[in-house]
Amino acid sequence: MVYNELAKPEVERPSLPVDEDLPGMGQYYCLHCDRYFANVSVRDEHFKTKRHRKRVKLMSGPAPHTQLDAELAAGMGMPDNGPKLMAM
Repeated sequence: MVYNELAKPEVERPSLPVDEDLPGMGQYYCLHCDRYFANVSVRDEHFKTKRHRKRVKLMSGPAPHTQLDAELAAGMGMPDNGPKLMAM
């Protein structure tokens, strides 16, 4: 789900709803790190940190496995009956 949001340009992402229980009323959010910040300057400082840069690099790679991938690996996915040997 996060990978789908990262694929969208910044302009297409929906604006964040105001939430009084979150720091900065929930308006200053880092999608990569899933963190809220008190103001813009704190968020911008966070963008410069090593932890954030590593997270961005990790999330810019291939998307993680899906539920279908997990089921196929466990042998619970679509059956593989092999090639047809004789047509009737």
